[in-house]
Amino acid sequence: MPYPLLLHAEHATGPVTYRPLGNWVVPWCFESLETEYRALRSGAGLVDYSTLAVIEIGGADRAAFLHNLLTNDIKRLAPGSGCAAALLNANGTLLADLRVLMMEQAAWLLCDATRAESLARALEGYVFSEAVTVINHERRHAVFAIEGPQTMAALSRLTKQVIALPERFDHATATIDEVPVRLVRDGLTGGLGALCIVESSHAKRLWESLTRLAPGAGLRLAGWEALNTARIEAGIPWYGLDMTEEHLLPETGLEALAASETKGCYVGQEIVARMATYGSASKKLMGLLIDGAETPEPGDRILHDGQDTGQITSACLSPALKRPIALGYVKRGAYEPGTAVEIARGNARLRATVAARPLVAG
Repeated sequence: MPYPLLLHAEHATGPVTYRPLGNWVVPWCFESLETEYRALRSGAGLVDYSTLAVIEIGGADRAAFLHNLLTNDIKRLAPGSGCAAALLNANGTLLADLRVLMMEQAAWLLCDATRAESLARALEGYVFSEAVTVINHERRHAVFAIEGPQTMAALSRLTKQVIALPERFDHATATIDEVPVRLVRDGLTGGLGALCIVESSHAKRLWESLTRLAPGAGLRLAGWEALNTARIEAGIPWYGLDMTEEHLLPETGLEALAASETKGCYVGQEIVARMATYGSASKKLMGLLIDGAETPEPGDRILHDGQDTGQITSACLSPALKRPIALGYVKRGAYEPGTAVEIARGNARLRATVAARPLVAG
């Protein structure tokens, strides 16, 4: 059963449509796809992105502990910086994709909230003699995303100060209408963006302030239809839709961002290194450009020379390309960009071409 966002009832006070998407029921559209998509691509859009949970890692050994487990180089992180990372199991499959935020006295791991309990339990299982604490803050924070090229200008107007977050995953505290927030630079659609993390006790007040201040800050409220469309164009996979604990990290394409080639061992590292050294993945998450006007659905099968070669995970009608596009796993032998394939849509067959990600540059 899909989960509602923390402020589900608050969105219902205005014109909004809802739709299930993966593990969540989300505000799908407030005004129109056209205007909300345009805000994300050329202005600044405000999205309730409260699908993330915070796992707090404390203790004197926290950095070394995470460095030995996660795919990325955690020891290099200074307070105020961060990185993408993943926790794999010993077989190299994906337990959780993460944003790691380093602070003075703790590290925050941001993960899909539906994975928080299992992630916290897995981390606790790795604690032996280390001075480490693991606290699951699931559903204790709301996360609001500001997305688009005017993000930093909007944040400066909202906080009444110059916001300097030069690198992706840099983060700092600020106040918006006297509400304390943690701002994290992180584009959800391949370009500039920021996350505003607020404790759940202040979430309603902050959302009301953001929506009230939005016109003066150059913000437009945007739903998940526009967000999902823009992130598919950017080829960005989402947990629960395009990747699960059944997938190997190299199959998702996230290893370039989330895994270090030089840090040494981590859980599942041998599998990732072996695939990089001795052979490519047996399947990869690729983009697909669809001929015609019909948009495929998640679960539709991908065919190559009449044989089943994969399946669609996400799809939309791209405003930028003016055609249907999709993400999907395609088996070796068919995942080279330019390969002609078909998509089984009921009794119909949609012609398509495999394409590299991103399908549209951010």
